[in-house]
This record gives sequence, structure tokens and C-alpha cells, in this order.
Amino acid sequence: MSLALIEESAKEVRRLAIAGSPLAVGDFRLKKLISPLEQAGAKAPVFAQVAKSISDLVNGKESDSPVNLLSLSTLLNAILYTQGLSSTDGDYRELEVFATNCSCTRTTARVLKPLVEALTSAGAGRFEAIKAAADRGAFNDLRLIDPAIQALGDNYPEIADLVAQRILPGYGPGLVPRLKATLDLKGKKHDARKLKVMHEVDPAGTLPLCKTALEDGSPEVKAVAIACLGKHEDCLPLVLEQANAKNKLLRAAALEALAEHDRPEITKLFGELVKGKALDILVGPFRMLRNRQVLNSLLAEGQRVFALILKGESEEIPRFMEILDCLKEHRDGDTENFLLSCFNQCEKLGKFKATKKSPFVSFSTGADVMDRMAWLLYETGSPRALEAVLAKRDALPPAAFNQVLHSALRVWPADRIYQEFAALLGQVKGTGKEKSEFLQHTIRATCDGYVSQPGDADRDPDAHHLETVQWDPRWLDAAIKADQAVIVSCLATPGHKGAVKYLLNAIKAKGQAQTGLLIRALSRCQYPKITDVFLDLVARKAKGTKYFDYELQLLFESARHLPVAELAKLDAFAAKLDEKFVDHYLEAIALLRPTTQSN
Repeated sequence: MSLALIEESAKEVRRLAIAGSPLAVGDFRLKKLISPLEQAGAKAPVFAQVAKSISDLVNGKESDSPVNLLSLSTLLNAILYTQGLSSTDGDYRELEVFATNCSCTRTTARVLKPLVEALTSAGAGRFEAIKAAADRGAFNDLRLIDPAIQALGDNYPEIADLVAQRILPGYGPGLVPRLKATLDLKGKKHDARKLKVMHEVDPAGTLPLCKTALEDGSPEVKAVAIACLGKHEDCLPLVLEQANAKNKLLRAAALEALAEHDRPEITKLFGELVKGKALDILVGPFRMLRNRQVLNSLLAEGQRVFALILKGESEEIPRFMEILDCLKEHRDGDTENFLLSCFNQCEKLGKFKATKKSPFVSFSTGADVMDRMAWLLYETGSPRALEAVLAKRDALPPAAFNQVLHSALRVWPADRIYQEFAALLGQVKGTGKEKSEFLQHTIRATCDGYVSQPGDADRDPDAHHLETVQWDPRWLDAAIKADQAVIVSCLATPGHKGAVKYLLNAIKAKGQAQTGLLIRALSRCQYPKITDVFLDLVARKAKGTKYFDYELQLLFESARHLPVAELAKLDAFAAKLDEKFVDHYLEAIALLRPTTQSN
């Protein structure tokens, strides 16, 4: 029998179930189905039964409509489930089962939606959202696999790399068939990342595919295939062949893959390359290279080139810079000794410049060499390396002052640091100004002077070395004298009347953009009238402002430092604010409420 009438009746019943059963009474769409169903009922009695149920519903009372609608719906579903097609032709076979590291989660779709949008859409702020989700283990959910795979081709490379390195490998070998189904060996970086993930989760299973990719893939896919094959000792001959490839991308990938292995033929290869014309292709491989013989060859080449520079052959400066780049990841004693022996003669480099006839990459100067060596010694981190940087502080270029200052913070007492560098706060011209800016940045970084919300701001890359820095109390007076409002805000402490007076004057200054930082400093100084100062600032900043700008945002965020006892006054002020700022203001002061803090 034809089920078209039954299916149409079921569709209308679902519509009425959503709209509400009282609307079913008198519904014309159901009424027009009664007559065709009664005619069909002459051959199949079940159609007549459906026609009667529809008639009882549409011609009945509203009070009976819920029962009648449920009865009709049950009847229609019973017919559809018993008369509809429930099988298909085909052979029996076992379902494929893939291992996965995911588990069942109770995460709602509402929570996952912003993460899916971050993985599949465009716009700012997505990297931070995805990284935070990865940190808290939010990707342990099968519903995120396809969006994560799509993100491998994201226009923002950092997101694509994050997904390839931290997220997709966590799903385990079961991910390989999903990636392989859409893998294009002739593709670009998107497909190269797929191959890399596949090999990471299933090295043995994807080895044949990597060999095929090496033969037939695009340059990007071939480069990844080389890196994967380099993980297998028996595949090293294939990788060695690519060390002489015409394509520079493939040569670099082969050398990086070979650098992790200590074999005679690889040692010979790198030894020959060290003596070659250009070393830029060796920078990546040498950061992973641990072969002592090859490293010694590089250090010997460095000593030879440095001696030529001291003799006046300044065209060798770019080559020496490439050698220094190759040493970035090495912290061994021989490398440190080499750097120190060259660095101790750095005063002789100041006058040198690379000639325009140089066959190398760039026109470097002796000052660039000094700066690079100071940076490498600082990265070494040993006491004698840091002391060497400090000993040459007067000979180094201004660009190296950051390494000088950070070295001092790690080995000198607070008193000596103040005596050596305090005068820089007042410098406003030339190299003194440049050093002063380095100094101010370091003070802000070590005193949390960039953070508007806990964990929001980018910290100084070296801050993990400087978390225990204690600045001499005299720095606060020096900052006041130099009229450095931000530095005063960072260093202000309770009981310093001069600091409070200075901060109050700075807040009143025309064009002051650091009001949020100033309020936080007053809070730290325990200024009793801080709430009145804050509200006066809000009134001034909000007056005439057309939108919630960044400056006003930082000011509102500083509200969390206000006294909880003043909450009633803060609440009352909300009535005086422009409507477009009220919600932001109330959210800011909500952090002071005990219930919010406990939640």
C-alpha cells in the first residue's frame, strides 16, 4: 500500500505537536486528508482508522485535543515503523574498528560551538581560544575531530601547526583513515601536515605512504615525507639521496632529518658542507646536530673566519654570522669556550662593515656580530658567560643592552644594579634613550606592569628568569625624579608619600592613558580615597566618549583592586553613567562581590 498519505499525516501531526494541541482543532490541512484516507480505507482498514482518529481530533474539543493528538501520533508512528523499509540489500561484513584515545564526554553542543567556530572560521583571537582549550583537555571529544582536521588548512599558520602538533595526535591511530581519505600527495601545506600527523600516530603503518609521497608528492609533501623517513634507520639511504636535491626545501629537510643520526657517511656529508660557501641551509640541522666531530669542524671554521675578520677581511662577517646562527641551540663547554674567546676580542669589531662584494646573504657589521655573540652567551646562562657580557658592557652596541641588563639582574646584587643603571631613566636622547626604553620594559615585565587581567598579557620572554628580581627601593625615587609615571606605578609601595602624591598628579595630567595602572598602584599603596579617584576618572573618561575604547576598558578592569567596603558607592554611581557603558561597568565591579569571587 502507498504510504504517501500516512507520511503526510505524520508531517502535519509533528507540526501541530510543536505548535500546540489546541491548534489541531479545526485544522484545515488535516481535514483535507480525511476523505482520501476514508477512500483508501475500503481496501486497507488501517487507513480508515487513521481517518477516524484525524476526525476525532479536528472535530473534537480543545480539552480533548492533547489525548487525541497523542493517540493519532502513536498510530501513525506504529504504521510507519511496521510498514516502512527497514533493510537494504548487500553482503554481510565486519565493521571496521579504529583505536582512539578519546572517551565519552558530557560536554554540551553549546559549549563546543565556539570552539568549532574557532577551528573552522576566520578572525582574530582564535589561536588563544584553541590553545586554551587544548591546555584544559577540551579536545577529548570525537565531535571535534573533523573541525580539527579542517583547521590543518587554516590561513593562520600558527593555528594549523598547533592543531597538527598538539591536538590531532592525541586522537591516536584511529585518526589515520580519516586523514588518508582526503590526503592529496600533490597538495600544499595542508596535506603535508596530514602526512606528518599520520606518521606520528602510526609510524609503521604509514611508512609505505611516505615512500610513495617521496616519489610522487609536491615539494611540501616531499619535505614532510623526508622528515618522516628520517625517523627510520633503514630509510636513511633514501634521505641521503635527497641531501643533494636541486630543490633547496628538500635539501634542508633531508639535512635536518640526517642531523639526528650519528653515522660515518652523515659525518662526512656535514664536514664537507661546513667548508662550503653558504651555511644558511645548515642553521636548522645544526640546532639538532649532536655529532662531536662535526661540531668541532664548525668551531674550527668559526675560529678561522673570525681570525680573517680581525685581519681586515670584513667580507667574511656574514659567514661568521651564519656560523653563530648554527650554534644557537648548543650549550656545551666547547661552544661556550669558542664564543668567549671571540667575544673577549669584540672591541676590535666595531669599525668593520661587510663589503658590497660579499657573496653571502646580507651586509652585516661588526656591531651585529657583537650583539649576536652577547645574545648567545646570555642564552648559555653560565655565570662566566654572564660575567663576560657585563665586562664588555661599555664596548657593546646599544642593541645588546638588553642582554647586559638581564645578565646583571641574574648575577649582580640590587644595590650595584641601581648604581650602574639608575641614571638611564632620565635619558631622552640618542643611545641613552634607547637603553632607557630597554630598562623601562624590563621593570614593567618583572613587576607585572603589562597585565590588565590575570594571565591576559604577553609576558617578557625572559621573565621566567627574572621572577625573583627585587628592585632597590631607590628606584622609586629615581622614577619620580625622571617623571616616569608607568615605572612609578610598577614600583610604588605603601608608606611612600612621595609616590602617592606623584600618582595623584599623574592621574590629573591631560592625556593620561595609563589610568588603570595608576589606580592599581594607588590600591597597592593603600590610598584611602581611591574609590573617589576611580569614580572621578570614570566620569571624566566616559564624558564625550562614543564607544568603549581600550583605555576605558583598562580603567574598568582596575576596579577589582578597589575596597569591597565601597561597593555600595560603586553601585550607586552606575545610575550616572551613559547607558552604553553601564553593562561593562557593572561587570567590572561584580568582581568585588563575595558571591562572584567564590564562584
